[in-house]
Amino acid sequence: MVYSIQGEASTKDTEDYVGGVQITAQNTISGKPEILLAAVPDDDPKINLDGFTNLKLSLDAKTLYFESSAWATSAAVHALDIASRQASYITDGSLICQVGSGTYQGDLIVQQHRYFVQGGAYDYLYLYDKTGKKLGLVADDNVTKEQVSDLRESLGDS
Repeated sequence: MVYSIQGEASTKDTEDYVGGVQITAQNTISGKPEILLAAVPDDDPKINLDGFTNLKLSLDAKTLYFESSAWATSAAVHALDIASRQASYITDGSLICQVGSGTYQGDLIVQQHRYFVQGGAYDYLYLYDKTGKKLGLVADDNVTKEQVSDLRESLGDS
């Protein structure tokens, strides 16, 4: 199967890109596409299912993680159970990756935009489980791509 976001309102990586309007699965043998989730706009950012971006397949290939349009500074991260086609909200932010092995295998590393009380903002990386429970801070906003790659490979092994 090939999973993709379809129906983009504009070209990806352009200023006016707002994301796709459906998530599809395409059988690589028959070529037949199947809609897994169609857009369901809503004023509540946690419920809004529209403007899909950043599609990622879970390690067990049973769940698709994606982002939808939400707040001015953050997307909403959702999980789509492929078998039941049920979508659920996980948290605000941008899904960076899923941990590949170790104690936290399968958990999600999410970048979240937050504000200091005295002013200013930061974009730290946090670890969430698949249900949306925050497990803790992983890294600050000075983390390099190489360090994120190391976190993705294995987190929590001593």
